[in-house]
Amino acid sequence: MRYRLNIALIVLVVALPVVAHDVEDTPTIIIDTDMGIDDAVAMALALQCPRVRIASVVACEGVAGNDAGVRMLGQMLDEFNRGDIALYAPAPATADKPAPPFRGFAEQTLGRSLRGAVRPALPFAPEAYVARREAKTIVLAIGPLTNLAIALEDDTVRDGVAKIVVQGTPDVTKNWNLGYDPAAFDAVRRSGVPLQFVESGPAAAKPSAWDDGDAPAGQRTSIGEAFVGRLFRDFAFADHYTQGVFADFTDELVLIAYLDHDLFEVVAGGSDDGAILRPKDRDGILSLFTAILSEGRQAKNRVVFAGGELPDTILQPDVRRRKAGILAKNGETEWFAQLLMNELHEHLGSYSIIGVKMGLRAAELLNAPPHGMQVVSHSAPQPPVSCINDGIIVSTGSTPGRTLFRHEPGPPGSTRVSFSYNGRQITLAVKDEYRKKVQANIDKLLEHHSLEDAEYWDGVRRASLEIWEHWHRRDLFDVIESNPAP
Repeated sequence: MRYRLNIALIVLVVALPVVAHDVEDTPTIIIDTDMGIDDAVAMALALQCPRVRIASVVACEGVAGNDAGVRMLGQMLDEFNRGDIALYAPAPATADKPAPPFRGFAEQTLGRSLRGAVRPALPFAPEAYVARREAKTIVLAIGPLTNLAIALEDDTVRDGVAKIVVQGTPDVTKNWNLGYDPAAFDAVRRSGVPLQFVESGPAAAKPSAWDDGDAPAGQRTSIGEAFVGRLFRDFAFADHYTQGVFADFTDELVLIAYLDHDLFEVVAGGSDDGAILRPKDRDGILSLFTAILSEGRQAKNRVVFAGGELPDTILQPDVRRRKAGILAKNGETEWFAQLLMNELHEHLGSYSIIGVKMGLRAAELLNAPPHGMQVVSHSAPQPPVSCINDGIIVSTGSTPGRTLFRHEPGPPGSTRVSFSYNGRQITLAVKDEYRKKVQANIDKLLEHHSLEDAEYWDGVRRASLEIWEHWHRRDLFDVIESNPAP
């Protein structure tokens, strides 16, 4: 029997695993999808996961028709600001296939929740599966294998693909994707490229809370979480996504297995070629799913720190007392960034803490990884407001040394900062109500103390801890400009 889990807390117990290498060192993946509703959720995870390098996405006819699949994928890539990923149309159909009875439902349901602009696709080409670098690619196949069968007729593609990870069982009578085009599956098997299958199972059961329409809930700040939240507000989606064959994760498991093999057991086959994986760690599956959906691409690689949770003994008592509340309300990514920033800044300050929140919020809105954004700060030229810059630099990794940050001082009191990534730009500013609260606290402290008094800095610290814990980054800022970058 499935049991109810508090998904918002799972991510705090087992945060998104941190790796010691950059995403540049990870294998390149290709996603082949027919854009069913489970495909769309899997895509939301993949498009903002910090640990995957996606070279291209190929639309395949299946649940969605050719035109609708391309259109919806283009909208997803646009909404997630992934103009760096190539989009390919399906291969020309080798035979007329009747539309599945649920095609209209899937296309209409996803269409109601997509917000991106329609983006044109490249014509199908076998080279969609080959990365433009020496390393081989891994194909995540979450739709019928029609495209792959055609592409693998090319020697270059066969040599360039290291492995194909297929959703579901290799039994064509029990796997809808394979059964939609069994001839393509047979051709892919005969190509000689290793195949790995990821089945569902009891450990892949979705939380029972989702049955009631409760969307996966983390920080509610990422593009993926907003997209999935819109889907869950559609009763037809929530009912379909949590019942019957979809009571367990399906396509999402292909990405999760790629990220963490330890969450799965091998139930058949002894190698990648023909191996069948099945989930064995339900808590781990849910934790990783929610972490990716909530934290997005902003998770920071650790360079000198080991992975895992830092011990409480390193924290000052007032921070230690608030740790659980800060983590629950703001998430692991912000917690770690704030720790780094406050040591750099050498005191807890209102605007430096707000700066961390602003940098992360901008990265979430642009779906940008660390070191990805160009930042131009138009904040006031002097403290305390200019301290916002330290927080932004630490939380984004957009440092002056990387030539990603510059300060063009604005008028007194200005908190306006522009961020650009992947051809898009947004400008954020601290909302007046919060800026006035900070100033009121400073004015009150200065009525009784000077900057030379310890009591002044003690008061600043107390106020900053309140901001750190209780002022959430999704509420703090006005988006005063949002448009393509010049």
